[in-house]
Amino acid sequence: FESSLQNLKTDHVDSYLLHGPYSYPGLSREDWEVWSAIEAIHNSGRAGMVGVSNVNALQVSALLDNAEIKPMVVQNRCFANRGWDRDVRTLCREHGIMYQGFSLLTANPYVLQHPRVLSIAKRLGVGTPQVIFRFAIQVGMVPLTGTTSLEHMKQDLTVSDIELTAEEVKLIESIEG
Repeated sequence: FESSLQNLKTDHVDSYLLHGPYSYPGLSREDWEVWSAIEAIHNSGRAGMVGVSNVNALQVSALLDNAEIKPMVVQNRCFANRGWDRDVRTLCREHGIMYQGFSLLTANPYVLQHPRVLSIAKRLGVGTPQVIFRFAIQVGMVPLTGTTSLEHMKQDLTVSDIELTAEEVKLIESIEG
């Protein structure tokens, strides 16, 4: 953590995550040691939000039940064929945890070409990536994206200008691959 602060030339980070616990499906002794260190960093004021990445509902539940500081953010890769991580998203919503979904496009290339998504994009006059990002927002995700294309950035920012119907959200949520 110290070397990261030095490399970033700062004394504080807004968010600090345990990236993928050591043990699956639960949490190992090593995971708890790392989480305790993260709690200490948060308590020192050098990290704002603390959380976990690449976790399942069992791991989030263990942290909620046993950690001194509960995770404030969960960041997971989302796959349509795994229900868009519905069980973890539900747990996060119930406990006021921010859920961030990443690789929404790259993990689901077939979804971008799915007839339902193409039809919705046509109706809204946007690209299929914007449909997926809007879907993510409407189901309670903060969609994370990475692009170096200025045009894609501009397009991605238009998702606040569109709205999916409840039926369209259900249609996208039911795509299994």
